[in-house]
Amino acid sequence: MMNYFSRDYKKLLAEHYVFDAWQFIVNTQKNINTAKYCYEIINKLVSRVIEEHKDWIDNINEHISKAIEEKIEVSINLGYDSLPQYKINVAGINVDYPFLIDKYIKDFFQYTRNAFDSIAQIVNSALLANESINIEKVDFNKITTVLNKNRYFSKFPKTLDWLLKIQQREEFMYLSEFNNRTKHICDSKIIMSQNLLNYDVLNKIGPFYKKGKQFEEQDICVITKTVLDFLEDEFVSFLGILTEEIKLDTFIEGRIHNLKFYSQQIKDNPQSSFTVIYIEVEESIDELPDVLRVLLVNNNEDVISINSDYEEILVRDKKGNYLGQFIMDSPITKDGLYLYRKYKKDNIEGIKAFINHSRKNKLVNPLFVSGKVVRVGFDKTE
Repeated sequence: MMNYFSRDYKKLLAEHYVFDAWQFIVNTQKNINTAKYCYEIINKLVSRVIEEHKDWIDNINEHISKAIEEKIEVSINLGYDSLPQYKINVAGINVDYPFLIDKYIKDFFQYTRNAFDSIAQIVNSALLANESINIEKVDFNKITTVLNKNRYFSKFPKTLDWLLKIQQREEFMYLSEFNNRTKHICDSKIIMSQNLLNYDVLNKIGPFYKKGKQFEEQDICVITKTVLDFLEDEFVSFLGILTEEIKLDTFIEGRIHNLKFYSQQIKDNPQSSFTVIYIEVEESIDELPDVLRVLLVNNNEDVISINSDYEEILVRDKKGNYLGQFIMDSPITKDGLYLYRKYKKDNIEGIKAFINHSRKNKLVNPLFVSGKVVRVGFDKTE
């Protein structure tokens, strides 16, 4: 089985020009890991409730047995102070077990739902690519609807089948509607009770009714494990299917990962110094499509990327002649997302484009942009 969190898999994404999907694969796994943490905390706390209740019952039984052996009258104090307190100190704050369990149950279902929405972002970037929809409108159900449209359903049949199958799974319906219910309507009841006469305890999520479907009462530890196992298994299944359809290279025209630079530095005439960023072609700018999408990728030791923030990119032929330029056609935003930034071919003469471009100061990151520096008038120590 392929390791989907390896350099080889990152390299595969880059080779098929959908490397922006990597950030959403990582984010999905982060959501799964967080949900798993919530599940483990829930189980630890439920176990503590069970253990402390058992210890309390054992102490009562021991007290009664001792009194019987000594043939003395016995009394049992069932006041509040004598009952198990079920509290834990968290960073100096005393918190009730039931409060934390309730909180982590909500967190668990939130993060499992987040994971499926992040899977939708993977589909959007890795398969729809140049035709991807606005990331702010992407969620699991939305991307399923989009792929089910006439234009796409025959192009990515395996991914669509997986999405449709997931929508019908009881685990997905439960986690989605529980999360939706607690976010937008009201808490679902958490039932935690202990029998004062024996070891019996009850740890349940109460029943709820959502979108015409009755969801029955569930054991807290059983339903969270069921949902977590479902999510982990299906994520691996999804990545296998996705990888097959990534290789179809369906909507990746005009995507590039590499730019070049040429820098001229003249010591005695700094006004004539300049740096230009360009794409190299054989003879004509028409060798390139009208629209380019640029994400700078370095896949030497690891595979890493940065966004292209250049306002324009020149086009130069093999002889060093400047033929024209592409200008940025998407806004620059600061939000940490990597994207194939859109550039449109500009109707401008090559020399004019070069002059305008060379007047601007440009930073060159040698990890992502390769090129040549010509230095005039400098000695070897400078």
